[in-house]
Amino acid sequence: MFKIYATYYGFLLKYKKIFSLFVVVLFLLTITDSIQPYFYKLFVDNLPTPVAGKLFSLLVAYIVIRIVGVLLDTLSGWLSDKVVIPASVDARLKIFKKVQDLDFAFHLSKSTGSLISAFKRGDNAFFDFHHTVNLNLLKAIFSFFILMFFFTQINIEVTVLMVISFALNLVLAKFLIKSNITTRRQFNESEDKVSDIIVDNLINFETVKLFAKESKEYHRLQSQFVDWNKKLWAYANSFRLIDITVGGLANAGLFLILIIGLQKVISFNLTAGEYIMILGFVSNFYPKFFEVIFDLRNVAKHNADMERYFSILNEDVVVKDPLHPVTNKTITGQIDFQNISFTYPEGKRNAIKDINLTIRPGQSVAFVGSSGVGKTTLIKLLMRFYDPTSGKITIDGTNIKRFTKDQLRSYMGVVPQEPILFNDTISYNIAYGSENAGQKDIEAAAKMANLHDFIVSLPLKYLTQVGERGVKLSGGQKQRLAIARMILSDPEIVIFDEATSQLDSDSEQKIQEAFWHAVKNKTTLIIAHRLSTIARAEKIVVMEHGQIKEYGSHHQLLAIPDGLYRHFWSLQSQA
Repeated sequence: MFKIYATYYGFLLKYKKIFSLFVVVLFLLTITDSIQPYFYKLFVDNLPTPVAGKLFSLLVAYIVIRIVGVLLDTLSGWLSDKVVIPASVDARLKIFKKVQDLDFAFHLSKSTGSLISAFKRGDNAFFDFHHTVNLNLLKAIFSFFILMFFFTQINIEVTVLMVISFALNLVLAKFLIKSNITTRRQFNESEDKVSDIIVDNLINFETVKLFAKESKEYHRLQSQFVDWNKKLWAYANSFRLIDITVGGLANAGLFLILIIGLQKVISFNLTAGEYIMILGFVSNFYPKFFEVIFDLRNVAKHNADMERYFSILNEDVVVKDPLHPVTNKTITGQIDFQNISFTYPEGKRNAIKDINLTIRPGQSVAFVGSSGVGKTTLIKLLMRFYDPTSGKITIDGTNIKRFTKDQLRSYMGVVPQEPILFNDTISYNIAYGSENAGQKDIEAAAKMANLHDFIVSLPLKYLTQVGERGVKLSGGQKQRLAIARMILSDPEIVIFDEATSQLDSDSEQKIQEAFWHAVKNKTTLIIAHRLSTIARAEKIVVMEHGQIKEYGSHHQLLAIPDGLYRHFWSLQSQA
């Protein structure tokens, strides 16, 4: 819990001058609010022998205190916002950056729904915790000490009883809130599972429609609500237990204080004015105290939410940037895989084993083989989504671990097998990989990718929205857009991962011509099952069981009797 608070106040105390001023103003505000019962005593004590001038002066002082309180309340609210608003932005940006920096493996193991829930609940908790602790709780603490100061001036018995009542309530609240935190964590886990199902459904709505499984999805969510409902009731009832026990004990303490004070008035040990002051103080303090106790229930909720939110910052980045990276601005594009072996974390052993391969600058190399033999894994290692278990990969003789990941990937342009687009315009998506691309550059890239004619046929042309993940475009259109995006980024190393798998034969032929023109003099890596895609590659690497079994040109590999490539070619030719 201490770590959560340390992280939280680390963001707030970035603005420590404003925060300190806020605390001072809040203290002054609490004085103006808490001191008012003292005026009740002065009024009552002066009523038996009233002096008009003195009573008028007391009245003016009382009104001035109240007006000053209004002004301080406004100022404290403004200072509070001046701290918490920028601090919450800092927190969101830092956690967002952390999520961006985390490894490929992290994102594969986490659901989008649970991360969205963590962000949403965490950001709400950031504001609510500030209001509960830095405003309400701090004001209650200040009020308690002011109340104690005046009580010690009147009667020690009342003071001791007040302290005991306050302490017992806090001890009881501690145990009840601990239980509340546990039930909140359990509810959060169940809530995340509900969010996972909803987000998963929205992402895969097309599959749901294709198989007419709306009813199945409804019942899947409905069944998860059984556990959700159970956890929510446990969480809600923990609040009611706090209400009954703490509320009952606090009111019992309040009754004892007032009845003892009343007895002392009857026995002339307290003046009527002093009893009125005690009544005013406890009437003013106990509602704040109740509010704080009840707010402490929410602190439990905020703790659980912020713990999940800030825990993202504790995730370890496995594939780290070097402390002293190289600063090569350009590369020629020579790639060397030297004794590379790799096992996925908690996954397939020896996904890659003893790979040695040199790719010359400007050379086109294709990787072929059955699914799961390690073709895409090699590309992931080259891009440092993972680091090899053993061996090293170099570019122009420099170990890729000496580049920052941003710099390394800036050398590469990738056309993935399943392009995912931003929910923005066609123009935005094509230009995503290029910082300074103009409209003419965007259109030129689209023409090379055989996409321009389709775009200009649309009512909004390049300003057409593609939808979430590009759902408004066909598979082939998305692939051609991804090719245009790669062309416009002008990388030194080009990576095609099944980039024409969803194109018809005519479009594939046009893309092939545009592709080979675009990658001229660039180091090019191609992953393909459709062998017609890679027949023109200078070197074809045939993989099996995570190892290289054959390599050579198309014609060289066809000349190998009983060769794997020849077998694959024969199967596709017959088909």
